[in-house]
Amino acid sequence: MSIPQPRQAGIIDIGSNSVRLVIFDVLGASILQSFNEKVMAGLGEGLTRTGRLSPAGVEAALGALARFRAILKALNVETWQAVATAAVRAAEDGADFVKQASKVLGRPVRLLSGADEARLSARGVEINLYKPVGLIGDLGGSSLEFQGIGGAPGEGESLMIGPLALADVAGEPKELRKRIREALKTSVALADAKGRFYAVGGAWRAFARLVMELERYPLQVLQGYQINEGQVARAAKLTVDALTNASARTQIEALDRKRARLLHVAAITIEEILTIGKLDGVTISAAGVREGVVQELMNMRADDPLTDGVIAYTRLDINQIAFGRALHEFIAPALLPEPDLFGSPAADIRIEKAACMMADSAGRFHPDHRAEMAYDQALRAPYCGISHPERALIAYAIGCRYEKDFKRPTEHIGLTSEAQADRARQVGLLMRLGAVFSGRSGPILKRAALRRVGDTLELLVDPRDKLLISETVERRLAQAAGQLRLKSRTSVR
Repeated sequence: MSIPQPRQAGIIDIGSNSVRLVIFDVLGASILQSFNEKVMAGLGEGLTRTGRLSPAGVEAALGALARFRAILKALNVETWQAVATAAVRAAEDGADFVKQASKVLGRPVRLLSGADEARLSARGVEINLYKPVGLIGDLGGSSLEFQGIGGAPGEGESLMIGPLALADVAGEPKELRKRIREALKTSVALADAKGRFYAVGGAWRAFARLVMELERYPLQVLQGYQINEGQVARAAKLTVDALTNASARTQIEALDRKRARLLHVAAITIEEILTIGKLDGVTISAAGVREGVVQELMNMRADDPLTDGVIAYTRLDINQIAFGRALHEFIAPALLPEPDLFGSPAADIRIEKAACMMADSAGRFHPDHRAEMAYDQALRAPYCGISHPERALIAYAIGCRYEKDFKRPTEHIGLTSEAQADRARQVGLLMRLGAVFSGRSGPILKRAALRRVGDTLELLVDPRDKLLISETVERRLAQAAGQLRLKSRTSVR
């Protein structure tokens, strides 16, 4: 059995607002953060006025880089790269800063062009969301990068309309909106885009948290969170109101004090993007240029990251991986296609496979809390390539795998449709059956089979395994069959 080996990579991202070190665990097509530290250096403060990097920002950035180099050395991370983006690119003294930064780090800093930034952000989105189609927009402190995704490749674009670049009009909402609108109307990528808008960057993640708060959304996971035009407009209005309304300002500062002052810039920008573009709403991507650089640096294959992400996050060993794969082969014949689950049989199967791969992920949890802990882990874990309803189905299935009558928190019920919830219960009870019959052993499970015969779910067992048909196995077979609205029987073949 081929199992990808874990690797590590570090990225130092020198941006207009922050300087950040992220260390990633890379497994197959999966990228998971294991370390993330940022310093709000503010390199781009005053850039549009002076044409130069902020002196205080330069000092703070170089200090952060010296610290990051020491951390990388101490953690034995050998594969790493430093990249600089819009502020350094645009500044008169940007080349001098790159020389200083390279000296501090002991290796060259890569200065990304606007097209590089757009392309790498698109790569980051592609390997963290499942088959995205539309337009990515990566909003940094000084610039906004656009890149089409999922269709014919187009040229990336960079517009100088980040919050720091617009600071001179930030206190005048009408003038700010006019400046943003004029810049966006020059974009060919936005004019041509069809599909969804994939929002990348810390300012838009902060805006998404505000939308979640206003909507009382129960799942505080930004990756894959979807926002419609009406929700954008309501949250954007609050950010503008906060300029003159103390109550609104307090509400926003409670979520993100550091970004509260300029959050309305990000909000108006995304509102104008949806007004000008022919886009179907917003999907938040927690991944962007850093993940794109990792993909390029590590020469990663462009596959579906979901299963590899589950393996990496839950740290499955070779036996658990073999069990997860065998478990899906075992339960699949019992499940009828459901056209309204996630759009296609192939889309449904990848979610069911991911659930099966997590079916032995909670063995070390205390039995009294196992179902609840396994559910919460599956719901909130940072694996990628998945929407919120898909994430909720997997979590509910895992809860039902560990507890027959598992009840989700009431506020989570709306995360899935009734058809999706029913499929989660089916998958969960079938996983319970497979786990108890085989002792969570892949080889034993491969010798057995489930099949539908008329109105009956039949468990077929190899003669050498007939002693494994216990009372508990019979009971769990009946429970799974009942959820499928079938009768049950066992047969030795």
